[in-house]
Amino acid sequence: MRERTLAERARDSAWVSQEDGLAEQVAELEAAHGSRRLELGQNAAALARPGIVPPARLAQHVLAAGASRMLRTLTRFPGDLRSLVSGRNPQQLAMEAAVEAFADQLALSGPASAEVARIIEGSGSLFPGVLRNELQRRHIRPLDLDPQTVEWIARRALGEIVLVGDEPITAVPTSQLHAADLPGGRPANVRVRRPGVARELRADARFSGALATAMSRIAPDQAGLGMGPVGFVELVARCGIEATDLELEALNAIEIGLILEEAGVERLSVARPLPGHITERAMASERLLGVPLHHYGGDLTDPGGLVAALTSVTLEAALTHGTFWADPAPEHLLVLPGGRLAIVGLGTVGHFSPQLRRAGITFLRSVLSGEFEGQVEAMRIAGAAPADLDVGGLVAEMQAAEALEVSRVMFGGEEGLLGALNETVRIMLKYNLKPPVEVALLLRTVFALGQLAERIDPEGGGLMAALMGLLPRLPDLLADVSPDGESVDRRGEADTDEPS
Repeated sequence: MRERTLAERARDSAWVSQEDGLAEQVAELEAAHGSRRLELGQNAAALARPGIVPPARLAQHVLAAGASRMLRTLTRFPGDLRSLVSGRNPQQLAMEAAVEAFADQLALSGPASAEVARIIEGSGSLFPGVLRNELQRRHIRPLDLDPQTVEWIARRALGEIVLVGDEPITAVPTSQLHAADLPGGRPANVRVRRPGVARELRADARFSGALATAMSRIAPDQAGLGMGPVGFVELVARCGIEATDLELEALNAIEIGLILEEAGVERLSVARPLPGHITERAMASERLLGVPLHHYGGDLTDPGGLVAALTSVTLEAALTHGTFWADPAPEHLLVLPGGRLAIVGLGTVGHFSPQLRRAGITFLRSVLSGEFEGQVEAMRIAGAAPADLDVGGLVAEMQAAEALEVSRVMFGGEEGLLGALNETVRIMLKYNLKPPVEVALLLRTVFALGQLAERIDPEGGGLMAALMGLLPRLPDLLADVSPDGESVDRRGEADTDEPS
């Protein structure tokens, strides 16, 4: 049977119906942008190929590179010289210098590059640890837009809104969220996109795509370079395309809100977009009063329950719905009175075909049971395995890895699970397995969720405890997706799939 559209689900939703006109707005947005949401992965891959870069953006990168070299010459060269004289490994020094230069480049090239840094910070072993550590140490973020600029953008897009206060509620490099009053005086939160950031992210993808392609040809063996330069550019482009289009943001908010409603999750909610106030550059959502999670200093009520709720719209949603929140970051969450959490920004939402759902369920089940052949089979289902894959060698190396021992995974808590995923990613990249960008997006989601779980529930079972509740359901979930790629909804409806 045909899968129900997002508009049909919204029309039947009690949560959506609480906002007059929202179901009709969802239908309009889905008609205009629904197919584009499902093609974001392909669009990102196309965008990450070499292409023409606007001269102004190219000049900005050249100036940033020059400033970086000057800073290093003034601040690091004497120390590097002493290290060489004292016998330090020149190769290690060169790697450190390259990482610091790349971090300088991101810090000096504006909001688009700051978004790249944020994506890498939350991506686990998809990127080299030395790079992640350097970026986490620096925490590169652009300065907030001034309130006059925010109000100007919002008024051009939405009409005569009035900001309430000068400081943003939350901010990421691509956009900011502010309290505002809409025409007629209705209180709302308004998200505005930073000027020029969408254009710069696309230009950077073209520029980086050319560099990545050249690097792949010069040094085809990149097992030590995280997910590889081309995969890196595709992942960043995938996230950037979606995070800078606030019409997609509105559709994503409805999609995740419906998943929470259908699952009966009460500890986590989503701010509803407000119909008639949604554009690509700015959108309004219902006013929710709370404290941004990254500024919250108190104790959270039932932190384990909060982690389980977040898991329900990330990893669990990927396996059950084929749709998942792919940017679980503190900057997107408010702590509401009573200890609940609210999602006030989505950033990126992933979309799995039934085939990728089957691969994901098989992979997770195999990781938690120590079935290495099953993990390899999951990569084959996902289309990530090369034709000449040395299956025997890959399985043997996985069997020899201490981090992948079942006892470590099952009883090592969150650290054991994320350690196993890190090691699995490292070994699979060594054997040239290249997952589709949506699979890489889910892997990044798991690592980002692990960081968020550690922040919310540092003393509890966190992510691993939430996953243990999902483990008994994996066989039924796998049965829902037949080997021929069709997906069956147990409520009697058919599911299908899948992104500028």
